[in-house]
Amino acid sequence: MIGGKEVNPNEVNDDFGAGRRTIEWLQMANIRYDDYCGVPYAAVSQSAPGESVVMTTSDVAVAEGDVIEFSIVIGCGASDGAESAYPVQLDYSVDYGVTWRLVLKECLPFEPGCNGGAQTASIYYPAGQWRRVTIPLGTATTSA
Repeated sequence: MIGGKEVNPNEVNDDFGAGRRTIEWLQMANIRYDDYCGVPYAAVSQSAPGESVVMTTSDVAVAEGDVIEFSIVIGCGASDGAESAYPVQLDYSVDYGVTWRLVLKECLPFEPGCNGGAQTASIYYPAGQWRRVTIPLGTATTSA
């Protein structure tokens, strides 16, 4: 602990207004807390064309076997499969934000290293309703 705050915590919680928060965001660019798609407390993007929307946590200690779980809706009320000029990417960095990688890369069954299985990338498009996402964090995202 430094200054009463845990350094590199192993848990991140934020319900965006209802009281449960265990981490401070390092960056929240073009984000506001508001009612969205039936949820009274949500992080809602408010960007103008050409601007990025970014939420970045402070460093988090990740160990093998950890998961990330969140709820997301993009385009409240949009039909499934609708195109979006602004998808949401879930990225991670292990070098203090110098480089970023997708938490999950797309993997097709015929590609070497995919072990015959398919995996979609951690890029999220409009679905019209809230959905819960749970991703096991592999060794690539593990803290040293």
